[in-house]
Amino acid sequence: MSKQISIGLLMVIFLLVSIIGYGCPAPPRIPQRPEVRSVTHQWGEVTSETAEIITTIIVYNPNPFILPVKRVQTELFMAGIKVAQGQTEKLEMKTEGEFPINVSTMIQVGKIPAMWVEHLKRGEVSEMSLVGKVVFDLIITEFTFRFPPHRETLRTNLLGSLESILKKAEMTEIVPFGEDVPFQMVIGSISASWGEVTEERTELRIAAQVFNDSAFPITISRALAEVTLNEMSLGDGRLAKEYQLLPNSATEVEIILSLDNNLMVAELFMPRIENGEKAVFSVKASFVFDLPPAIARMVGQDSAEVLAYEASGEFETGLLRAMLGGMAR
Repeated sequence: MSKQISIGLLMVIFLLVSIIGYGCPAPPRIPQRPEVRSVTHQWGEVTSETAEIITTIIVYNPNPFILPVKRVQTELFMAGIKVAQGQTEKLEMKTEGEFPINVSTMIQVGKIPAMWVEHLKRGEVSEMSLVGKVVFDLIITEFTFRFPPHRETLRTNLLGSLESILKKAEMTEIVPFGEDVPFQMVIGSISASWGEVTEERTELRIAAQVFNDSAFPITISRALAEVTLNEMSLGDGRLAKEYQLLPNSATEVEIILSLDNNLMVAELFMPRIENGEKAVFSVKASFVFDLPPAIARMVGQDSAEVLAYEASGEFETGLLRAMLGGMAR
């Protein structure tokens, strides 16, 4: 055996001994999928313009290395309308342990009017759904975890609240010219209903039974109405049509109020802490009567604008907070 073959054989034997004695280098570990252990939601800062929902996701990283989080996304739907979204990017989870991921979803008041329209169309019953996902960077691939949606049902009875306030004006007597002039009416039962709803305006229709306690017919040709919320004018009203009130009989007279959605939803959905989360609703309505000749001669005028009824009362606001009542404050 030549000297060169002997040296080569010794090198092969030495290599085999090294492999057997010390082992091969371990192959790199395949990144393990992280485990989402809990998802919670709570209120952040709530102002007159925005409301913040903070979602905390507790994630366990089973890997012995820092695991990047590519992004966390959330979306909030109310009555099928997306009113908010949030996103957090470029986070890192520590090695082999639990790590909290926080993402802020900010609701803008300007998104609420479109939702309000749909909410009224659904009879003041809507579903809120907060959905989201976490995208993990596993170096060789991505792993997306969609956490379970948080759902709440928003049930409001704004119409009932307003109607109960309006009923305070029932049994109002209208005697505009004193007892010496035989002109008298009484406002009977009052009811309310929603009319046409657009993204800009909401119609509130107020129907009142008006009893003509006079011996002659009277015409209501126009109506003037104004509604306020927390002393802010929401809009005005008009008579649905001209009404002829027969003597000693009751007639349903309807006024249509046109309310500004932008002003209304800001007061209804965002809590007014300074007011104890309450709002004051007020309505004032006047009828314009075309007077019969006998009365016109007595009072010296052909028509008269007369206060028909007015009412005011409180009700709860902060509907957005009420909707997410299951969340901690």
